[in-house]
Amino acid sequence: MFSMPYLCICIYCMLQLSFFIIMDRRYRNTSFTKECYFPLILVMMLLSFVADIVSTLNQTSDWFFPFAAAGNYFEIIINTMLLPVFYLYVCAQIYNMDKILKQRIYNILWILAVICSMVVISTAFTGQIFYFDDDRMYHRGHLFWLPMMILLVMMLIIQVFIIKHKPKIEVRHYKSLIFFLLLPLLGWGLQFLIFGLPFSLICGTLAAQIVFINIQNLKMSIDYLTGVFNRKELDKYMQNKIAAAVSNQSFSAILLDIDNFKSINDQFGHYEGDLALSDAVNILRNSFENNEFIARYGGDEFCIILDSDQDSELEITIQRINSNLLNFNKHSQKPYELSFSMGYAVYHPSIGKSSELFLNTIDQKMYVEKKSRKK
Repeated sequence: MFSMPYLCICIYCMLQLSFFIIMDRRYRNTSFTKECYFPLILVMMLLSFVADIVSTLNQTSDWFFPFAAAGNYFEIIINTMLLPVFYLYVCAQIYNMDKILKQRIYNILWILAVICSMVVISTAFTGQIFYFDDDRMYHRGHLFWLPMMILLVMMLIIQVFIIKHKPKIEVRHYKSLIFFLLLPLLGWGLQFLIFGLPFSLICGTLAAQIVFINIQNLKMSIDYLTGVFNRKELDKYMQNKIAAAVSNQSFSAILLDIDNFKSINDQFGHYEGDLALSDAVNILRNSFENNEFIARYGGDEFCIILDSDQDSELEITIQRINSNLLNFNKHSQKPYELSFSMGYAVYHPSIGKSSELFLNTIDQKMYVEKKSRKK
């Protein structure tokens, strides 16, 4: 039912979401692929607000009543479909993601979303979820709890998925992902118990604000030119991996250098040099099936951290990188060819607990290969 406080709260939250969308569009780093799902989440939340406001406006008018009634259906359906999109956003934050598991859970979420949508649409004929009386007043049906329970199951699936993959999610981002689900869950619980205020929308806006602030902070860890992590984030991430390796959770790393990068800059200009760096990153990203941690070590050097603890697996990875590099040069129209020198190693506690010592070990191996290429 319409009330001025209800409308004011919705408008305020809509302005907040609109601000996030504008700022995200204005300052988005297009090379930072982890951002791509967040704007879609914001737009879907904004549409949910519009549907909620429409559903509370004057329902006695003959011409407007169908729109007001449709707003109730659309609000639940859009909230249901928002969760699979949020799940994709979660997956984008996880390193070394199992693609088969990712697809299975994604399919399950969409099946639940379709079931929930069909249940909501069917209430137009059954009135089991909600209905309108002869005076066109909104009332909850005896199965109003059913779509809420489906939404709850979907949220719990994603929440368990996030918790299970905690070691593979950057700490700051992990907290925002957890809160993004907990706050709307709290809001839906309050709205289920207390009818008349948009608790779910308020909590959803607060959750979006937390994620938005976290994304802005996370950008400080990103190399703007290439879209991969910077040296500061590399040192922090590797130190965390070394700390975990004490518990026999070993890992490996590859250090890569673009050969003759200075000559590319000198002969073809710094713009072409920047393109060469971006091309190198794309080659690396295409060489991994999972969302591996890639960072710019400095200048024309990059570091990749993997969960693999076998030299044989590392060698297969190196072969895959070289194969993609060869394929790039074969189809590229560049006036030069890219080539890489690489050093790699599996971390062992005997190396020491310093990330610098481990990186120096790999760095020496990389320059041994680089020297052998020049002979």
